[in-house]
Amino acid sequence: MLYRYFTLYADEKLLSEIEELCLSEGFYNFFSEEIDSKLWRVKVYLESTEELPAFLRRYSFEFGGEELEAKWWKKFKDSLKPFMLTPNTKLIPLEEPVRITDEGSMGIIPGRAFGTGQHETTKLAALFLERYLKTGAMVLDVGAGTGILSALAIKKGASKAVALDIDKAAIEKCRETAWINNVSIDARVSDFLSALEPGEHFDIIVSNMIVELLKGFVKETVKHLKSNGVLILSGILTEKFDSFMDTLEDTFSILETEELNEWKAAVLKRR
Repeated sequence: MLYRYFTLYADEKLLSEIEELCLSEGFYNFFSEEIDSKLWRVKVYLESTEELPAFLRRYSFEFGGEELEAKWWKKFKDSLKPFMLTPNTKLIPLEEPVRITDEGSMGIIPGRAFGTGQHETTKLAALFLERYLKTGAMVLDVGAGTGILSALAIKKGASKAVALDIDKAAIEKCRETAWINNVSIDARVSDFLSALEPGEHFDIIVSNMIVELLKGFVKETVKHLKSNGVLILSGILTEKFDSFMDTLEDTFSILETEELNEWKAAVLKRR
């Protein structure tokens, strides 16, 4: 298939803004590549009948030409190399499903509409998950996407991981990720927490979503968090962090935070 593409050059702040906006709108046909330490080229790909989404029209995207899907998709895949998801876990992008049994490695098949694990917010969530996970823990992953975090939890000793996502395709991706990493994930289609039973409680609840989505359900997680459990939140732009945390201060207190570039994550406990 032939795609039209539009290009914009962005600094780190603008790149984060566009990434956050695209993810919040469920738009994934974009690709960024670093030109130098301060400049990125952002490319948006559209089918011949598609128009540039309304939420991107205020930015200075310019028509760049046409490109076969196979060509730009190959460039995207070629850009993915094994990398350290956490200080203790390497993530390996795969072309085909292959079992990864090494304790210190995980595998994933990249997909257009799913995270690859390279984003700062995923790395922050994974870092905290490893840090707070205890053997036998029950883990809930809200907005699971590929299921990377759920698979990581089981790989590092959790007794159960429940992965929730509103997208049926994401749930299938979770199951694929589970097979690749030789683990079992309880993956459910769910509008935020709707697929949970009242009696289900977890030692760790983790969610890597933008603030606008986190606001919709975070306070409700207290109903499913054990009294000594922790809530891990990632996907929060640093500039929005304090105001968002202010909305939660009657329900949670902050144990610790970490930042990576423009993004911030936090570990919370019930008050």
